Amino acid sequence: MAVTDDEQLYDRLMGYHDTAACWRPDRFGLPRYKDEVFCGVNYRMSELTGAVMLAQLGRLDSLLERMRKNKKRIKDQIKDIKGLDFREVPDETGDTSVCLIFYLPDTDQTKEFVKGLRKEGINASGIYDSSIPDWHIYAHWKHIMDRVSPTPEGCPWTCPYHKGPEVKYSPDMCPHTLHWLSRSVHIDIPPQMSNEECDIIADSIQKVAEEVLC
Repeated sequence: MAVTDDEQLYDRLMGYHDTAACWRPDRFGLPRYKDEVFCGVNYRMSELTGAVMLAQLGRLDSLLERMRKNKKRIKDQIKDIKGLDFREVPDETGDTSVCLIFYLPDTDQTKEFVKGLRKEGINASGIYDSSIPDWHIYAHWKHIMDRVSPTPEGCPWTCPYHKGPEVKYSPDMCPHTLHWLSRSVHIDIPPQMSNEECDIIADSIQKVAEEVLC
């Protein structure tokens, strides 16, 4: 979905998702403005998907308000825990607040913290663990590391049309990224969460912190 107040951009967006011509007043006519006609795609959503999307869009402000409130309620109760640092959010008012992420001093403490929260019934997770495959993390993209190709020419890795330098990736190519991710604890913040559930999460974090970060 895209939202815009630019009429020309809207027109081009409508064209792009529907073969780049079907939305024109005269699909076979000359371009009405520069770059109007181009090669588009055929990615139209169904009427049912569109109806659900519009209904959800009408609820968006309420959903965001509740998630932001829930996240703030939890953060306010755990902000003074030593050794626990929140992920920096440059725009607090624009944060969707779908989750709470905080960092711990090292990887081992992060793993213990996650285990402790799960014992308390909190569905927490660590963002990166080298022993747990997760395609959200580039280091687990073995098909990319192994340069697997769908073509006999080996494109894009050994494609004869590629004239640039050889492309290589490795699991350890972004060590700082993996370091931060391995120290991250992730907790979902759904909009339907009650104040009591927020307090239970905060209490559990404080309890586990006393055991792991002491």
